[in-house]
Amino acid sequence: MENDNHTQTPEKNNYPFLRLVIGVLLMVSGVVDILVSLNLLEYVDTRPNRIAIFNDPHTWEVFALGATLLFFGIGNILPTRMKILGRINKYLLLISFAAVVIGVILEKVN
Repeated sequence: MENDNHTQTPEKNNYPFLRLVIGVLLMVSGVVDILVSLNLLEYVDTRPNRIAIFNDPHTWEVFALGATLLFFGIGNILPTRMKILGRINKYLLLISFAAVVIGVILEKVN
């Protein structure tokens, strides 16, 4: 029986340049969020009357959001052959996403 190439599942790296661009953009936005939450970058509120989930950017929730974006970007760039790093990244992404969800729930309850 012949090997049907068209019935196989597509690989992760169909569009490597697009995955690289999206991953780098996510990583940069995550690092900026982390630096703002640690007060290493100055945050200037241009619209002080807006309604926001997190009124103060120097909180652990903003740090968790930055970590989620960072780990998602790393997961986009990481090659499939790096299985151990992929697992570690997957667990860190899950933990940081759960922290963001918990932070949003706690902000809505209070």
